[in-house]
Amino acid sequence: MKTRQLPRFEPVGVDEGRVLWKKYRGNVDVERMLLELAQARQTIEEIGRYFDSVRRVWEEENLGQLVAMEKIRLLLSEQHLRYRALAGLKPPPPDKDPDEPEPALVD
Repeated sequence: MKTRQLPRFEPVGVDEGRVLWKKYRGNVDVERMLLELAQARQTIEEIGRYFDSVRRVWEEENLGQLVAMEKIRLLLSEQHLRYRALAGLKPPPPDKDPDEPEPALVD
């Protein structure tokens, strides 16, 4: 199943979400939408923690690099950086141990 691509948009920042919460307090639909946004962000963080655990074990077992795991890592990293920017936090320091590139396949 292919997901429909969303149009580009300015994301709702943490401070903006708080303003909307106060401004529309009592509007059940807006409150529910803002809670859904907060819950989705918490879920992404939790998935990221589970992913880190799986990745550590995968690397300890020296099982190489899965394309799907790498794509998930990149998606989670993008969401983490986006959230930090929305929260007004400084970006994390560069990774001291960048991932090794996958070896070229030999035919």
